[in-house]
Amino acid sequence: MSQGGERFQVIVAGAGIAGGAMALFLSHLDTDLTVLESRPRRPNTTEGGMIMLGPNGMNVLHGLGLSSKLRQRETGIQVSHITIRDGSGDLIGRVPQGSVERHGSASTALLRWDVHEVLLDALEEKRIDMRWNSRVESMEETDNSVLVRWSEAGETKEKRADLLIGADGIWSTTRPSMYERLGLAVTKPRYSGLVGIGFILDIDSVPGLASYLTLDQPIVMVHDHLGFVGMMLYDKKGKKVGWWTTHEASERSREEWEIPREQVFHELHERYSTCVFPIPQLIQASEVSGGQPFIWPVYEVERLGRWNSRRTVLIGDAAHAMPPHSGQGASQALEDAAHLAHLLRQYLQHRDSAADLQSVLDTFQKVRQPRVDEIVDEANRRGNMKRETSRVGMFVRKWMMRIIFFFMTQRWMDRWFAYKVPGIDDWETLCPGE
Repeated sequence: MSQGGERFQVIVAGAGIAGGAMALFLSHLDTDLTVLESRPRRPNTTEGGMIMLGPNGMNVLHGLGLSSKLRQRETGIQVSHITIRDGSGDLIGRVPQGSVERHGSASTALLRWDVHEVLLDALEEKRIDMRWNSRVESMEETDNSVLVRWSEAGETKEKRADLLIGADGIWSTTRPSMYERLGLAVTKPRYSGLVGIGFILDIDSVPGLASYLTLDQPIVMVHDHLGFVGMMLYDKKGKKVGWWTTHEASERSREEWEIPREQVFHELHERYSTCVFPIPQLIQASEVSGGQPFIWPVYEVERLGRWNSRRTVLIGDAAHAMPPHSGQGASQALEDAAHLAHLLRQYLQHRDSAADLQSVLDTFQKVRQPRVDEIVDEANRRGNMKRETSRVGMFVRKWMMRIIFFFMTQRWMDRWFAYKVPGIDDWETLCPGE
């Protein structure tokens, strides 16, 4: 579509972590951007809960000139290790989470909302064309362009572009449209059999919790034979704690997942009644608080054979739904955006040559997929460790983890945390702010 001196036209579907970072990278290149976001407006709540951002993810934000802005917020504490216990309170081990000396940063515990805020602030500063309440409906490709149709506040709109980037999550509407155009079967998300239920509390609401969770030990995870419980400090003052459980549950319809509050707490009390402090106390305090639980059934997508067509490419959860058990979902979304931006930057620098856009998109999947697949496989393995087992099975599982954790060092995490996206340091000249 674009020729000669015309700007490269890009439509980014999704303004979450992957889409927001993607748009910011491209805003520093000779591009004309439109961002479509299905949410009706900019979010201003803690919806999305707590996340871990690995050193590899922080490296990407540094390349965008945003890591210092993220660190200036009230939330976000560095985590050198995660403490693992069993339901009886016995220590199983400690899992290293990166270090400043070795990886440039430790992993960071924070709210997903904080990452969104930093990205959206930067998008607003750049005056990017942001379309809220907008969702891709269909696309048509030619050798030279892609025609994208979307629903915007109930009205159908369309625009022709050089490239459509689907960063619209596990329930992507870009993915099925692209697969239909490729003549391939559409892969739909499927329920994994695990559900997460989470809460946010003031740490003082549970007497003694401030001694159990500290800024030196901000994350404790508990493996019980009936499920898994995690708890995390995420603010710099150590006053806010997010906790969640992951356990097996039968599949429900979208409406049925809106479980009545009383039923949620009844099931939690029953499931974790034999666990020691602070799990029963966290359940009780959350019930008394009157707050609504976050409920997120864990869905997954079968490994995709294609992430792109001629002028459409998928990134983040749209391309490879990342189970939440790895702590790498946000970091891998950021890596995707940075790597694709690196390839597009090279492509745009040689646009007048024989460079072919589809070969660029093919290269993106070829390079990224092995790394992503490795992390997805590990996430699934960790997820299976959260499924119900017998007490004997839990005993065996616990001792297997103890042996592994005993030998684990920060070096073990180099494969994940020491990784830097090609060309990420080059963006510092284009993205001032650090």
